[in-house]
Order: sequence, then C-alpha cells, then structure tokens
Amino acid sequence: MNRARQKRATIKDVADQCGLALSTVSNALSGTRFVSEETREKVLKAASEVGYRVSYVARSMRTSRTYSLGILVGDIANPFFPEIVRGAEDVASAEGYNLVLCNTDYREDKQKAYIELLRSQQVDGLILASQIPNPAGIIELINDGVPLVLINQHYSGVEADYVGVDNHKGMKEVCDHLWRLGHRRIGFITGRMGSPAAQDRFEGFQQAIEALGGHCDERLVKPGDYSYASGTAAARQMLAMVDRPTAIVGANDLMALGAIEAIEEFGLRAPQDISIIGVDDIFVSAMPWAGLTTLRHPKWTVGATAAQTLISRINNPGNPLSRTIIQPEFIIRSTSGAAKKVA
Repeated sequence: MNRARQKRATIKDVADQCGLALSTVSNALSGTRFVSEETREKVLKAASEVGYRVSYVARSMRTSRTYSLGILVGDIANPFFPEIVRGAEDVASAEGYNLVLCNTDYREDKQKAYIELLRSQQVDGLILASQIPNPAGIIELINDGVPLVLINQHYSGVEADYVGVDNHKGMKEVCDHLWRLGHRRIGFITGRMGSPAAQDRFEGFQQAIEALGGHCDERLVKPGDYSYASGTAAARQMLAMVDRPTAIVGANDLMALGAIEAIEEFGLRAPQDISIIGVDDIFVSAMPWAGLTTLRHPKWTVGATAAQTLISRINNPGNPLSRTIIQPEFIIRSTSGAAKKVA
C-alpha cells in the first residue's frame, strides 16, 4: 500500500507555529543575529512541535561556518581532562556546535597533525589544553586568524583568549595550611617538564614558601609527569632521605595518590607520619579510601568558560582579547595533619 510522503517541515512552519516573523525565527535558529533567550526557547519549542530539523549543510553555506569546534587535550586518560571536555561540550551543544576531541599525549607532533586535520575540516575555532611547551604552532594559528582559546597555558609574547585557574593563590592556601600545621620541610612533585601549567604551579609553591619565611629545598623537589607511577617514584626518593619531608605536595592528584602508595611501602601513614596534598580534585580523591586533601580546580567551569569564550570570539572577532582567571577551592580531607615531632 502506498503511503503519502510526509511533507518536511520548513522554517515557515516554525514561524507560523510560534507566531513570530520569519526573520526572527531564522536568526534564532542560525545564531547569526541576537535574539532574547525567551524568544530563542519559544522558537526551539515550536521547531520541535512541527518536527523541523536544521539543515547543517545549508546553514554552513549560508553562514560560512561548519558549526564545529576542536579541543585538544594532553591526556584524556587523566581524569582532569574529561570534566573540562564535558564543560566545553555542554556549552558547544547548547549553542548548536559539535565538538571534536583530540588527544595529543603532550606531544608536539601529534598536536601539529591534529591542528592540520581540524583546519582541513574547517572547524570554526580551537580550544587548546594540550600543555605543549613550544608555542610556534599557536603563533601560526593566531597569525592565520584562527579563533582559539588557551586553557591553563600561557606563553610570553603570545596574545590569545585565555581561561585558567589561579595557581599562585591556590598554592598559597596549600602552603599556609601546612605551615599552620607545623610543617617546615615540604616536598613538591612537579608536573611535566615544559608544561606551562606545571611551571605555574611550581612557581606558586616556591613563592608561597618564601612568603612564609621558608626556603624551597631543591632536594625536596622531584620531577613527575602527572602520572600515578611518577608520584610513587618521586615520593620514594624523598622518603629515602635521612631528613625526609614531613609533607609532600603533588602538582596533581594522581601523583599525590601515587605518593601515598610509597608512604605505605615505607611502613608509614598519612597524615600521622607524612601529610599529602594534591591538586585538581579528581573524582577518586573524594573516595573514602583516598580522602585526599587537595586544591579543587573547577574543571567543568573551565571547559564551559573556554567554549563560551571561543564562540564569542567567533561571533565577535574584533572584540578585545579576554583573560579569565577562575579561583580554586582548597578542600581539606584526611591526608593532611599536624607535623610529626622529631624525637
């Protein structure tokens, strides 16, 4: 039996359904002109009721956009990054954009290859959270007029929209907390060598210790690479010292949790023997078996803000560059306590 083909809903059907002008409906659906949020919601509701579907090909031809954004992260296996990506995706989706995720493994060659791929696909803009030391590729993007936002990575002489966390203020809270608990020998496990965010966190730690009248002992600073295993290895080196630290700060939670493993290997406990503090507040840090004292970075907010900033840049390319600094929150749990007195 033949069935009559159902007529595909048009933008005029949407306009008739919501009682608004065709131009208003078009602007609400395409995002090419400002409409109030109330009007936008009314149009979207009407579009849903009549079964209207946006033609992305037609919209791209009309606006010279693909409505796709790229986001590059250092290591998607690190629990820090998925929450950033989720925040960016939530905002992008709400604004009618698709988000393409690329994992660089902190490698410059992979970042370069992904950027070339994304540009060949004509994405409308990029969010970079890949922590690559060399800014040459970023400078090229800026010179070519590609809209981009940097997350937690800034470079001398590079001017771009930026979203980051106040690592210096955060590290001051961490060190003030340990100092009040009587700790004077405080170890630090750094992030990846060359990472702008890792450097920022370490500088914040150094300045905070010196502001308290202390001294950052180089022997108590050990390299890490943001992985659990590197935290364990770095802590082992510090714990083997005759005058080992009474507290250890990891530049991220994974390394801090790895340091706890090393403490247990030495027959010690946190915080009774050594206090441990991390940075990021990944989901496992709040688990009862971990109870990690940490500096919470509002990761979803960072990603969402980056996406909002990028879309604003795409829509308003002539606006002044923005620099958004988001404040961390110090979370005290069970791995930090009073410094153990030496007999």
